[in-house]
Amino acid sequence: MNRHTAILSLLIILAGTFSLLIGSADLFELNRSQWQNIIFNIRLPRVLFAAVLGAALAMSGVVFQIVLRNPMADSFTLGMANAAVLGSAAAVTTALPLFVRPLFSILAGLLALFIVLMAARRLDTAYRPETLIIIGVLLGAMMSGVLYIIVLIAPDQTESIARYMFGSLSGSSYDILMLTAVLTFVCGIILHRSGRALDLLNLGDVRAYSLGVNVKKVRPLLLITASIPPLVGISFTGMIALVGIIVPQMILYFKPLMFRPLLIISALYGALYIIIVDTIGRTIIAPIQIPTGVMVMISAVPLFIFLMYKRMLVSRR
Repeated sequence: MNRHTAILSLLIILAGTFSLLIGSADLFELNRSQWQNIIFNIRLPRVLFAAVLGAALAMSGVVFQIVLRNPMADSFTLGMANAAVLGSAAAVTTALPLFVRPLFSILAGLLALFIVLMAARRLDTAYRPETLIIIGVLLGAMMSGVLYIIVLIAPDQTESIARYMFGSLSGSSYDILMLTAVLTFVCGIILHRSGRALDLLNLGDVRAYSLGVNVKKVRPLLLITASIPPLVGISFTGMIALVGIIVPQMILYFKPLMFRPLLIISALYGALYIIIVDTIGRTIIAPIQIPTGVMVMISAVPLFIFLMYKRMLVSRR
């Protein structure tokens, strides 16, 4: 596992370095002050933020899937990402300060999670994966509808809101990076220390309770802790979906892991994935930049369908 972690860390460094050196601007044709500005003020915070966001999304997906016993649970399929985007768009259209944006996203995302869980409990006390996903997707669609209404009401903010709808890492800054990185690190440490409880929850509520886990208390705390990093990241970037499903499920498809190693490996793969996807999106048809959220959808949907197909085959056996 240490070797795997070391290799992934090296790949992240190499991918990040490569991403710094390529783009629409040719660094060899610029003077010293110009390329330093591009590298250190534009590309470096974007690459680092991509790594942090990818780690946050993948990390939260691992926890959601274990706590809710749902391999397709993610901030997107639970409607939280759409709610976070709506919260950020509301903050932008009302001209609120930048630091308020993550607060709006967190509150909106947690409210969406609460609505999904309460509605699923009323319809299906077993919390079957199909019920959670259907309610989450429907709630997300409703949130998107409200977002379109905001676009109609505030047409002068259409460009800013469109950025949230498509998910873009452009405009990344060190302030945004530090806030998201600190929250991701702190929440990651808390989740890592809760590894035993999560491994027991993976065995089922009854068994976890019999082995000393206060399920009713631990479950909401773990969900809230895992929700904060991706919601904060999405509040600045907009809709970037499915990373929390694709990364951990692809890892588990090849090798079952306990929670702690799965959390670390998923975070590293998530960081590498977003760096690569974002780099391709901003360079493939440069100077036009394809939003990161669009690139993730294009690459992740085929993998998502593959995982659902494999899951259906297993359930039929």
